[in-house]
Amino acid sequence: MRLLTFFIVIIITGCSEQKKAVKEYSFPPEWEPHEAVWIDINDYWSPYSVKGQITTRLEIVKALHEKVTVKVLTTSDSLSNSLLEEMVQMSIDTSKIKMVIHPLPNNFIRDTGPIFLTNGDSLVMANWNWKCINLWCDETNNLRGTIDDSLASRFGYSVKSSPINYEGGAIVVNNHSALSILDYALEQNEGKIPIEDIETSIKDLYGKDQVIWLKGIPLIERNGLKIENYFGAGADGHIDALVRFANDSTLLVTTISEEDKLKSPLQEHDYEIFQNYLKQLQKAKRVNGMPFTIVEIPSPDISLHVGTLPASVIWQLLEQFSLTEQFSKEDMINYVPVMGYANYLVSNEVVLVSQYWEKGLPESEKRKDENMIAILKKYFPNREIIGISAKALNWDGGGIHCSTQQEPRIN
Repeated sequence: MRLLTFFIVIIITGCSEQKKAVKEYSFPPEWEPHEAVWIDINDYWSPYSVKGQITTRLEIVKALHEKVTVKVLTTSDSLSNSLLEEMVQMSIDTSKIKMVIHPLPNNFIRDTGPIFLTNGDSLVMANWNWKCINLWCDETNNLRGTIDDSLASRFGYSVKSSPINYEGGAIVVNNHSALSILDYALEQNEGKIPIEDIETSIKDLYGKDQVIWLKGIPLIERNGLKIENYFGAGADGHIDALVRFANDSTLLVTTISEEDKLKSPLQEHDYEIFQNYLKQLQKAKRVNGMPFTIVEIPSPDISLHVGTLPASVIWQLLEQFSLTEQFSKEDMINYVPVMGYANYLVSNEVVLVSQYWEKGLPESEKRKDENMIAILKKYFPNREIIGISAKALNWDGGGIHCSTQQEPRIN
């Protein structure tokens, strides 16, 4: 009887250890090694912005390609060939570029994916439920949620799905925690799903121990009419444009200076939102119960970059947002780019960050560019920090991080 009990204990113990050995899939922090970085380049954008969008994305490719394979998601063989020709002219080694053709254009690949999860040995794709809300919801945008499933099937990846409406840019992570905006989570799911269920879905899909929620969405992130006559694109609460993890214990938080907050009603409003973020994050705890180190990062003076134009120029957009009764065609509109330094990308041996100073702007703006590079050098000392002029992406509501998606390296 004792011998039988001994063998039963051995069997149970062995099964328990085998169960513990199974590795769970998770979304790793961006500073972990990458097999590749994906970027979307297509001609879907408006005629006013398509040239700048493509040029900036090619600059991102150039900055990355010597450090990591770049997978370019584009829409046709002809566009692929054209892009490769431009890359050659830019002295990009195209042997380090992989072109992936998908006929449906992706617009900011961070959001719909492909989003990769890993257990260290293999990859699966994360699939948030996609629903086009508060965007320019034409036929193409309504179908964007099918792209990741299509690519998963094509390349043989399993898919791990979530029932909640979410986008990749709405969450940032370290090894243990996810960070997102509470208002975004509720609005995206139209108040139909309790926040507790949304939190559980995030932890389950991304393999994290906790979700830290921030309250409040800055106007710079709002899509459509922001305040008074300030209008522009936005993602309605994507945290990756506002707050980022630098490591497991450090958060980089966007702030607006006392001087800049007086320069427009938008900046005055967002100054308060960012100050509230600081207060909330100073109370937040890591999973070990310790506080985070909070580092303030600057915000460009948005008032220097808004484009003032007659409402008639964007009348079609105003119609789409049901704003034509609020404005006449002769009214002047301040069109706002979603500018900020938090929308950076970390990859192998390199960090790409937005740079905004140009000739004619105050030297104080140049110092902000330099300050952000210094902060990133401190927290990513073994990586080259490369500045990218990103305003062309900002006009359409995104940035460097929005335009890219990392594919983790596996064993």
